[in-house]
Amino acid sequence: MYSLLGAAAIVLLLFASLRSPRRVFDVLAPLAAAVLVTSGVLVLSGFQLSIFHLVGLLLVVAVGSNYSLFFDRQAPSGADRERTILSLLFANVTTMIGFGLLAFSKVPVLHDIGLTVGIGAILALAFSAILGRRDLAGGRSP
Repeated sequence: MYSLLGAAAIVLLLFASLRSPRRVFDVLAPLAAAVLVTSGVLVLSGFQLSIFHLVGLLLVVAVGSNYSLFFDRQAPSGADRERTILSLLFANVTTMIGFGLLAFSKVPVLHDIGLTVGIGAILALAFSAILGRRDLAGGRSP
């Protein structure tokens, strides 16, 4: 119940900030895709999802929302687009290093969170780039 309330609050805040149902969908779609694919990869790899995987998925949404929001904004110039993409890649690599190391932990809690966020962070960036506004990538804006 509280999870649904939290998700609804996030959607309402995005609506208040972005003021467009299309933009809210463009921001949320990569996050939903990253969570679903990460969960699928974990289940298909033989993991039984635990509360720690769910905590990791919340972190995926938190990290991925930053990527998605950056891809949603219009960059005023090509140089700004390049800087933004480079910054997002750098942020993703540092996230991967931090949580990727946790995935090698022998402590189950740390392993589960690290593995989940490691996989999810890469997917969140990839889905944000694929599903986000074309303007940032240098193409046409939808």
